[in-house]
Amino acid sequence: MKAIGGYFEFEFREGEHYHKNAIMLSTARQCLEYILRARKYKIINIPYYTCNALLEPIKKLGIKYIFYHIDNNLEPIFNKNLANNEALLYTNYFGLKQNTVLSLSKQYQNLIIDNAQSFFDYPVKHIDTFYSARKFFGVPDGAYLYTDCHLDTTFPTYIPTQNTKHLLGRLTHTAEMYYNDFQNSEQAFSHMEIHKMSILSEHILKALDYQLIIQKRRENYMSLYHKLGNLNKMDFDISSTNNTPMIYPFWSNESNLRQKLIPYKIFIPQYWKCVENWANPTQGIEIELSEKLYPIPIDQRYNKEDMNYIIDHILK
Repeated sequence: MKAIGGYFEFEFREGEHYHKNAIMLSTARQCLEYILRARKYKIINIPYYTCNALLEPIKKLGIKYIFYHIDNNLEPIFNKNLANNEALLYTNYFGLKQNTVLSLSKQYQNLIIDNAQSFFDYPVKHIDTFYSARKFFGVPDGAYLYTDCHLDTTFPTYIPTQNTKHLLGRLTHTAEMYYNDFQNSEQAFSHMEIHKMSILSEHILKALDYQLIIQKRRENYMSLYHKLGNLNKMDFDISSTNNTPMIYPFWSNESNLRQKLIPYKIFIPQYWKCVENWANPTQGIEIELSEKLYPIPIDQRYNKEDMNYIIDHILK
């Protein structure tokens, strides 16, 4: 029986999840662990250009992993027949590679799609696909998994007691003041067992206006594309597609752009410094991407004026 009366809790607009028919877990790496356990894969092929968190479940389960390269258009350089117990994982980079996902789904049955950077692309039928909510929205945890191979296991619900300080802090103070708390929150997910999505994240994710978020992201992306496209070594025009990007990938030869923008409170992350640990600088482009591809924020918190502010300081 629920309590009636007393103090109030958070209140949210009652809506729907964007991914209504997915399994709701706590993190994307837990989704990958779920797939690997359910499918009983023994070998997995993964891109050099990826996050080290992806390796956690692979190493935990003792699965052999083999790296492959990508080209300048983020296409996989991969031409191999897969064994029955072998999987190919491809990352839908920045929410811009859905056509590649569709093409790979016709070539490989044992395909896993990492849509952690592509929240708004729905999965291809019968293709194991997972998503991360934390990369797109202000939630303490949250991931979605589509698969038709299920584990007969009950997982506990994640309780995000230690993962909300940076979210609440950024509302009342500055992003810089709570950056360490954000890092601590991210670290807390390392090597965590599989959990169901927290109730707090469920409520937040059901309350969002997804169509407005899609519209804002696409508008912000195109603002940057029109002004920076001629300086960008990477060319992804989304105007004739349904892509909803995570960021604007600006591949520039300017080596100190991140530092240049910090005084103007423009913070550009780095994807992924860990690549240096396993990629060869004389083979492939992955280390150069890690160092010189600048993921410029284009999310729903910002508008055209914010994009112009970014553009002005990049072009200075």
